[in-house]
Amino acid sequence: MTVAIRYQTRNGNTEAFAQQISAVAGVPAEQVPTTIDEPVDLLFMGGGTYFMRPDKAASKFMDSLNSTKVKKIAIFTTSGGPEMPTDKALTKAAEAKGIEVIGHFHQLMGGKGMKILGSSGGKLKPDQVDAVKKFATEMLAQQ
Repeated sequence: MTVAIRYQTRNGNTEAFAQQISAVAGVPAEQVPTTIDEPVDLLFMGGGTYFMRPDKAASKFMDSLNSTKVKKIAIFTTSGGPEMPTDKALTKAAEAKGIEVIGHFHQLMGGKGMKILGSSGGKLKPDQVDAVKKFATEMLAQQ
């Protein structure tokens, strides 16, 4: 099984989750727009939610994907507030390309309630590390 990890981050939070997925999957996590040159069975794709939308770089990367190179995708997102439409936008982009979305992981950063910019620095709490590692393990087990 071949696996790739791509992520978009502004504050370091999504990168921190990508690094935890990398530790489980045993492959490097790379920022978008690093392309998918060889076919992969599973792509972990992560991005942040900014004012209820995915970052333009994440959207552009998703638009560049095709089903001849990516068989399945697992999406992970972070935000300063509720997940909202980012997960749906990334899912819709994958499905429009004919790529099966097998799972989602979302993490609210910055504590209770909505925080417009979220927290920064990618400092994960032990429960966040456990949750994303569990997500990665579950997604890999579906292969």
